[in-house]
Amino acid sequence: MVGRRHGGRARHLAALASALVAVALCVGCSGPADTLARLVGSGVTGEKYVSSRQQACLDAVDALVAALEEGDRDGVVGLFSPNARASSEGLDATAAKLVEACSGPVGYVDRDSAARPVERESVDDRMRRVELEFDFLMTCDGRNFWCLVTLVTEDDADEGEVGVSSLAVFSEDFYSAMIYDEPQTEYSQDLGLRLYLDYPLEWETRVVGGDPLRYDATGAVIDVEDAVSFLDEGGRSVRDFEERFGRPCCVSWMGEGHVCYELPSEGGEPRYLSLDASGRDEPVYSASVVGEHDVVERVWSEDGEA
Repeated sequence: MVGRRHGGRARHLAALASALVAVALCVGCSGPADTLARLVGSGVTGEKYVSSRQQACLDAVDALVAALEEGDRDGVVGLFSPNARASSEGLDATAAKLVEACSGPVGYVDRDSAARPVERESVDDRMRRVELEFDFLMTCDGRNFWCLVTLVTEDDADEGEVGVSSLAVFSEDFYSAMIYDEPQTEYSQDLGLRLYLDYPLEWETRVVGGDPLRYDATGAVIDVEDAVSFLDEGGRSVRDFEERFGRPCCVSWMGEGHVCYELPSEGGEPRYLSLDASGRDEPVYSASVVGEHDVVERVWSEDGEA
């Protein structure tokens, strides 16, 4: 799903930032009534239900995207809470670097991931604090960046906490190294903006299902029907698959039981067959056609419910 806003971005940016703060201040105030209204509205329109907290995350993403497309450093800074802005040394300069690194049109935003935050809610002496943490992938002018956001939507004790408290942005090379547990890939979620854009990666990457996987150009492009027929024989492991079809192009960071094979592209978009097993010598339990950003179709499963 494309996460950009069209036309008049400069005029809308301030409104977006204001809307984010307004939503944040209202989260939890309306409580069950707001949830009921959203559920009823979803049922009437047929649109997917989005809670007020999920909407706060999506608003933050939209405001960030608008600021980047406008090259607006101040718009990025304005996403942060007053306390984060006051406590983050060099925030303006770091925001300028982000705007420079992410210049160009934003072509893709993983809004589904952004709308699945980890929610942390605490109440101390009747003072409520709600903190949401989420990550998402976005593509800026053909380059991939992963963002990790902490957003405070309610703090009865200190309204200066409301807004983005931390934002970490990772380049494809750094994020790939990080998920494969390479050295020197530690990152901070301290207050403010942190950029992790440089890493001396020693392998090629391909984005598969939203992850920048280690890529090996094996030259093997397989056919889905052939793969499914082979799996239908029963009990086939990843090792069996390699002996039949050759080495996979990607082995996931999750382990050698999770591998990908290249498929013929569709409409110019890359496609992969993703196999899942508990280990390289264990039977495959699931196979799916996967694109760069998500699962296209599950084509085989151990239980026959593909």
